[in-house]
Amino acid sequence: MKRITIVLLLLSALSSAIFAQEIYKNIIQEGQALVGTPYRYGGISPSGFDCSGFVNYLYKRFVPDIPRVSRDIASFGKPVKRDSISPGDLVFFATGSSPGITHLAIYIGQDSILHAISNGPNRGVSISSLSARYWSKRYDSACRILPEGAPASGKVKNYKFAKGLYTGDVVNGEPEGEGILVMNNGDRYEGMFSKGSFNGDGTYYWALGGKQTGDFKDGNFEEPSQNGENYMLEKDSPWESFDGIVEGDFQLWLQQDKDAFEEWKKNN
Repeated sequence: MKRITIVLLLLSALSSAIFAQEIYKNIIQEGQALVGTPYRYGGISPSGFDCSGFVNYLYKRFVPDIPRVSRDIASFGKPVKRDSISPGDLVFFATGSSPGITHLAIYIGQDSILHAISNGPNRGVSISSLSARYWSKRYDSACRILPEGAPASGKVKNYKFAKGLYTGDVVNGEPEGEGILVMNNGDRYEGMFSKGSFNGDGTYYWALGGKQTGDFKDGNFEEPSQNGENYMLEKDSPWESFDGIVEGDFQLWLQQDKDAFEEWKKNN
């Protein structure tokens, strides 16, 4: 009996690991491959997405009963505190002209979110920094609709984050261990990562020449840099200065609500 129990536990662990890898491949990696897809109101396919249509396209095979619009998805999942968000969790924002949730994004690690954006300095499927002023200021909530432990661990290649392309070790979807981050401005870091940031021994190479080798902590040099700025910590996002409206799927939610009311009137 004990042997059977152990075998079942091993099979369960193996099944969970395979499931995690599939989610990593078919949600996060597939979503990153769609960066540049145009925004389309009501869109649910690679010809064009709205924000919740993009999430539905990626998640529905794993979560068949996921609601269609962001306000409903927010109450569908398990609430997650802001400081406990993991890759694969969904993040919600109040970005419209009316109160309440109007937009959602997928958290993909290293302070990065993947989403289909209707308006602003970046449009269509894009990767943004969650801590950029616009998104941080309009943050509403987060939820988890995937099983616990879904983000994959192992090695990745050319994984897209808001700051650049990462190749190396990941644990639960975050850079952890040894890796290389080639940053958007041409700078490069090679060394140890922990919780998504530079932590431990590493070397920072500036695109214009020069390097600094030593200890890093929470993304920064332990010793003051003599060569230049650390791009990882720069606030260079175009969302730092944008203050406009991102309607997301709010109009779709209004139409869905109106249709439901009309159907209720017809039946009652």
